[in-house]
Amino acid sequence: MKKIVLILMLAIVFNGIANAQHEVKSLSLQPKIGLNLSKLTNHYDSDFKPGMVVGLDAEWQTKAKFGWSVGLLYSQQGTKYALGDFKYTYNYNYINVPMLANFYVARNLALKTGLQLGFNVSNGYTIEGPGMKENRNDPDVKAVEASIPLGVSYEFNQFVVEARYNLGLTYAVPRTKFSTFQFTLGYRFNVVNGN
Repeated sequence: MKKIVLILMLAIVFNGIANAQHEVKSLSLQPKIGLNLSKLTNHYDSDFKPGMVVGLDAEWQTKAKFGWSVGLLYSQQGTKYALGDFKYTYNYNYINVPMLANFYVARNLALKTGLQLGFNVSNGYTIEGPGMKENRNDPDVKAVEASIPLGVSYEFNQFVVEARYNLGLTYAVPRTKFSTFQFTLGYRFNVVNGN
């Protein structure tokens, strides 16, 4: 919650010096691809596990310095840890739907926050140990999980570089939530020009 308040305060402070990013009432699409680094919190001594993220964002520019966006992202998430001689690797695949408020605090620079719903489409884990390797399904995975995205993006020549942290709100599996860093590169183009 403190991070959200900080981002909103920064948006207000920089509001006076912010420049218009896109035309008001414009609608843009942004295909994107990138890297996730995710882990489950309070889940043994978990380490971050890399995965891919790919999808599409759409943004409606409602004001010169503010816009709303919604995305549809395929996201590989998970975690990994070791217990004695055994290594556990959890692989969870999600369709994530981030719904964000975008604050343009300087030319080409936006701060973002909102809510993301994640829908689990497949899951499983691998156990590796002396002389064995076994794949299993994880029956404890929740079908839907929610998180708060906190992000920053910078646009140059329609290319958008973005860093985002997704703070888990609900349990992905019992007593554990996701903590995910996401780094993406997208290409933004207008489908509806503003007035």
